[in-house]
Amino acid sequence: MTIIMNSVTSDKKKSRSDKRSDKRTDKRIESPISENSIHKGSNKDKRSDKKFDKKFGKKFCPNCGSILKGEQEVCKSCSNQDFTFKDIHIVLCNSCHSYYSRNKWIKFKDINSLIKTIAGQNIKARVHIKNMPKELKDKIISYKAGIKTNITIPVTYGHNEFEIPATLEITLCNKCSKKESQYFESILQLRNSNDEILEFVRNDVKKQHKKGIYITKEVLLEKYSNRDIDLYLTNQTYAKTLAGKIKKNFGGIIKKNAKHFSLNWQTTKTVYRLNILLQLPNYKKNDVIKYDNHLYKVVSLGSTIHVIDLKTNNKTSLPNKDSYDVLHPAIFQVIKRYPEYEVLDPNTYYQARLMNPSKKLEINQKIKVVIDGSEAWMV
Repeated sequence: MTIIMNSVTSDKKKSRSDKRSDKRTDKRIESPISENSIHKGSNKDKRSDKKFDKKFGKKFCPNCGSILKGEQEVCKSCSNQDFTFKDIHIVLCNSCHSYYSRNKWIKFKDINSLIKTIAGQNIKARVHIKNMPKELKDKIISYKAGIKTNITIPVTYGHNEFEIPATLEITLCNKCSKKESQYFESILQLRNSNDEILEFVRNDVKKQHKKGIYITKEVLLEKYSNRDIDLYLTNQTYAKTLAGKIKKNFGGIIKKNAKHFSLNWQTTKTVYRLNILLQLPNYKKNDVIKYDNHLYKVVSLGSTIHVIDLKTNNKTSLPNKDSYDVLHPAIFQVIKRYPEYEVLDPNTYYQARLMNPSKKLEINQKIKVVIDGSEAWMV
């Protein structure tokens, strides 16, 4: 597209070339005064101009005031101030601050820099593109998806200022459209979960947002408990990876089931949704569990459970089971050191023999223990 501005013309009639330019459908941006549009006058006028030069020494451009050389009527920059530009169409995703260009979405940091880049690619001239007014800039950034409007881009070419029309469209990129919709490819079913596990899952998914991976839906099987929860994920491959990470850190047993969902009419391929069931154990790292009349402190979880025997202080491993007897710690007070250490629960006054005391324990010192019958074990 090109734009035309009226030029200052002489009283003479336009030439045939001027008439042809008027009939064009394209528009051209031109300076208000051009060298060809000024009538040069008679020889007498030229002689008077020479007298002007001789008397005052210099002539000036009537448009910009710059010094003229020789018999110039306007300066070179003013006589050639015209340029063309293509239609400017800007497509933004304000959800992730990216714009659409050449069939892909690209991140941007500043809206002014972005508009300057896009406008510069479409304007076929060396123009100075000004910053957008702050009010318009803030308004563009606040637009939600579905907005399509027209804006003008202020530019300076030579000594003239122009406003270039542009179309602005706010939409959602491919990644953000998944986040805002109910789209999912896999359901991760967590059983016997807790706040620590859910925080781990959400933090890990958050790191994948740049790849277009989100939790689009969370369903609690019990209204006020997150013990059993279904998480809808936008990527099957990542759902498998995430289940493996949870098992490595918290233990559990994984079961997978692909379910027929629909048919892709374009490729005629069957679309499946992957259900991943992760049955988490009733214990976690640093818990004390009882197995075969021995007490063990859990060090790490995975395919096997790495533990420390509280009696021998030796490291060993146990099979990964859904559940073990978990002994919960409590705060007891040391009441006796000789001949054996004894501790007391200050709330219930329950006394127990301390089986693994430390040499540094003092009377009335409070310690954390687990109780197994009449025995207490420091943890």
